Amino acid sequence: MPLEGEYQPSPTEYVRLQVELYELTDGAIGNTFKNMPVIILTTKAAKSGKLRKNPLMRVEHEGTYAIVASNGGGAKDPVWHRNIIANPIVELQDGPVKHDMRAREISGDEKGVWWERADAAYPEFAEYREVAGREIPVYVLEPVELVERKF
Repeated sequence: MPLEGEYQPSPTEYVRLQVELYELTDGAIGNTFKNMPVIILTTKAAKSGKLRKNPLMRVEHEGTYAIVASNGGGAKDPVWHRNIIANPIVELQDGPVKHDMRAREISGDEKGVWWERADAAYPEFAEYREVAGREIPVYVLEPVELVERKF
């Protein structure tokens, strides 16, 4: 895994407990929110450098994932958004499978396509866009090459 550092559990109890259950059971328990699937996103904190983990709605299409910085429709971006800006290398856990990924913010037509996919995965995203009062960032997660070939 390219992420290294000390893990700092969330100060929010339900987030901390969901991450613990998900990881202890390889995603068999703690794998939903409002009966819809979630993944676990691990980021490196922008300030402390500690590893942070968040359950996020699972938005996947043909093996590619997107994450939505909706913060439940809140006026501010979630903290993990700042972490990704500072450190775009992340780990995504989908069930028992972990992926090392690089987050890339998307815009324009590409973002429109992913919004359709995100809304299908979690219909409340449409409401969040209406009430947030801000442009909600969306990121596509692309695999990180772990082995560099030297010729």
